[in-house]
Amino acid sequence: MLRKLIVFALLTLILLIARAPASLIDLLVARLTQDGLRLQQAEGSLWQGHGVLASRDANGRSLKPWLPLSWDFDASALGRGGAAWSLASSGVPVGHVEAGLRGLDISGFSLHAPADAALGPLPHPAARAGWQGDLTVEAPAWHCPPDGRCAGEARLLWRGARSALFPGRRFGDYEIRLNAHDGLVRYTLQTLAGDVLANGNGEAAPGQMPRFDGTLSGEPEFLNRLPAIAGGAARPTSQPGHFEIHWPPR
Repeated sequence: MLRKLIVFALLTLILLIARAPASLIDLLVARLTQDGLRLQQAEGSLWQGHGVLASRDANGRSLKPWLPLSWDFDASALGRGGAAWSLASSGVPVGHVEAGLRGLDISGFSLHAPADAALGPLPHPAARAGWQGDLTVEAPAWHCPPDGRCAGEARLLWRGARSALFPGRRFGDYEIRLNAHDGLVRYTLQTLAGDVLANGNGEAAPGQMPRFDGTLSGEPEFLNRLPAIAGGAARPTSQPGHFEIHWPPR
């Protein structure tokens, strides 16, 4: 009798999981991003479905939809003791995500997003400067074991960067490359083209505040308001239009 009850309970659990609605993904995304991102119009199930990713604006009052997203369960991961999904947007692959005993693996990740949608939900005041442009995030392989000490490589490309605080002015195109090993993430920033030259490097160690040191230069009249929007990280030098950038601020 006990064996029958156990089998029945397992079958019931499997049935419930199989019918898990897509709305559960919205709850998970909201929790992981502190409600900065939501999955609207979620349809289907946890295993196969679609929705629209939306970002909360800087004042937290409204959501801006920007990415149609679909997902399909990859049963091949079950043999490795994990669960995996393939992600796509309007038929274009976005990446592959696998979670299991080894941790979390992301491969072939490539995502395009408007800058305001990607940066608006961030809690730092500098992220609320009305940033515009197109962001591309790429991560060929990224692995995070259960202890959170991630390893992998990633690239962030920001084209046409500009801010609502500087109407009609364009900053430029920028690239950030990240390299993580055993939880230590090192990153470099370089300018690809544009009116404002930004370069530097930094690192983020587990349990410590991220560090960045670099320089920023451009037309003095264009950048004279920079210290006010950089949260104390920008410090002018004796050379007009040239700033030192230090985070944490010195």
